[in-house]
Amino acid sequence: MATFIWTGQATDNSNHTTIGATDVVRFSGAAFATPVVVNSYQTTTHVENSGGTETCTAGVHLHNIAYVSSGNFTLDGGGSTALSGSVPTTANCTLKINFADASSVTTTGGLFYAYDGTTTTSAPTGVTFQAFEQSDTTWTAASGSAAAVSITDDTASTSHDYYFGISATPTSVGEKTAFKLRIELTYA
Repeated sequence: MATFIWTGQATDNSNHTTIGATDVVRFSGAAFATPVVVNSYQTTTHVENSGGTETCTAGVHLHNIAYVSSGNFTLDGGGSTALSGSVPTTANCTLKINFADASSVTTTGGLFYAYDGTTTTSAPTGVTFQAFEQSDTTWTAASGSAAAVSITDDTASTSHDYYFGISATPTSVGEKTAFKLRIELTYA
């Protein structure tokens, strides 16, 4: 049976956290659960469980990759850096998504994007979402399946790892609940 395991990669590289089905990736201001200013990108990224509690150890959060421009980002509050085929490293990406199958399979047609939580073609409500796969050189405004990040096809294996930088900015005031992340692919 095929499985997906989502992992939030922590800044201390030893405190990574599995993102469960009822957990959320929370984009925040300077600390967990603090608001992000409208039309500004998050300054920290966290995993929150269904009870509203941060899942990382106190003082540790996920690697925060914030959108600066189509070809630039900041990592964990540092200066603006150009995206390239190796920057940021896989270890510094916010999300690692593992796709595994008991049989050795190839993957094709993979997509990663945000949507409104109901209709995969609809963009999240009140949010601009940006993402890239680790090997990309530009961000994608990945809102809705038609605007998704195209994931690199993989050769035959029982385990496939995908690394993403993700960033979001609210376009209006208030909590954003019509906002979910999705990965899809074909395998054979």
